[in-house]
Amino acid sequence: MSGESTSKRSVVEKIVIVFLLGYGMHYLGYFLRIRYFNWLDSLSLDEGMQHCCMYLGHTIFLLILLLYAWAVKGDRKYILSFAHGRAGRNLKYAFFGALVGFGEMGICILAASMNGNLTIRSSASVSVPIFIFAALCVFIQATTEEVESRAFVFGKMHGDGVPLVTAAIVSSFYFSYLHAANPGFGLLPLLSIFVVGIQYVLCYHYFRTIWFNFMAHMVWNYTQDFLFGLPDSGKPAAVSVFSTEVQGSGFFYDKTFGIEGSWMAILMNFLVCIIVFAVGKHMRKKESR
Repeated sequence: MSGESTSKRSVVEKIVIVFLLGYGMHYLGYFLRIRYFNWLDSLSLDEGMQHCCMYLGHTIFLLILLLYAWAVKGDRKYILSFAHGRAGRNLKYAFFGALVGFGEMGICILAASMNGNLTIRSSASVSVPIFIFAALCVFIQATTEEVESRAFVFGKMHGDGVPLVTAAIVSSFYFSYLHAANPGFGLLPLLSIFVVGIQYVLCYHYFRTIWFNFMAHMVWNYTQDFLFGLPDSGKPAAVSVFSTEVQGSGFFYDKTFGIEGSWMAILMNFLVCIIVFAVGKHMRKKESR
């Protein structure tokens, strides 16, 4: 009976249900994370460790998603998609994802530097232990956002019969909306994160593994924050390998939201969307032969 009633739901009803489910869990996590941040402030940690632990707060969102997967058997396959597939294949796509994430951010930073928006200098503000711990914390943050926005919101919508294009657009808007409270958020950052969301949906859909997204997202964030000391979606960096001085905003950089608030980032991610779409279509044709 429940399966029959699910199939009779309209596309709009399916979208609303998944959107509310996702946002409801996120809002609960947001409420709990405020308490975590208050506790964190009471510890008087040094700046680098404090910044790492801010990323680590996403563990709360991940635990809520995992609890939902434990309670709702029918949706478990979406949230636990990271555990599916052959380990060797997942590792291969994770490696390619890391290369893409670093390449995209590296090109954007290089372009902003050549245009005079950024001046990059060496820095000694990050120690090796913090540098390593930061990688773990950013990985947790990036994977949590991918599990929520791509594996669950997009995956469940598309799995419940919402057309690919519609599910991609709605889940990418959902992903953008989650950043609305960040410093400097506006129309251009919203568009930028929306395009990134489309890119990650295409990667997830065509490559059939979430591990590419995990590493692309993680390395993108890690490179701009802990390597170059630039804001991550408007949130200022604390410690970094390089010290980057901002000279001004423009096509290649936004002084408040960072690289992600620029037209350069939008065009870069849009170009990757086209490449992933073309590669994905070719892969599907090859598989069908």
